Amino acid sequence: MKQSIWLQPQFLICLVLAVLNMMDASITHVLLQNGASELNPLMNKAYGYHPVLFLAIKLIFSFLIVWCRTFIVHKHIRKLTMVAFLIYLGVVTWQTFLLISI
Repeated sequence: MKQSIWLQPQFLICLVLAVLNMMDASITHVLLQNGASELNPLMNKAYGYHPVLFLAIKLIFSFLIVWCRTFIVHKHIRKLTMVAFLIYLGVVTWQTFLLISI
């Protein structure tokens, strides 16, 4: 019997990665409002243009992460997704620490 897409580990990793991306966007927005700097030059430019553009780009990326799950079949891409998940988990953990420190 084929496992539902909702229960497949790769889909769950992509879903959590998308949620972490949105958490990153939200926390970054609050930190930037409190004097922090965006280290990603492209996202810094988007935020400088308008914070809504920054948040919209992050939202679109979150949807793309979940949508692209259907194309992630190669084992190297799966490993790369796991690495991205771990990096984002570290980033969001650090940002949460910074947010609490404000």
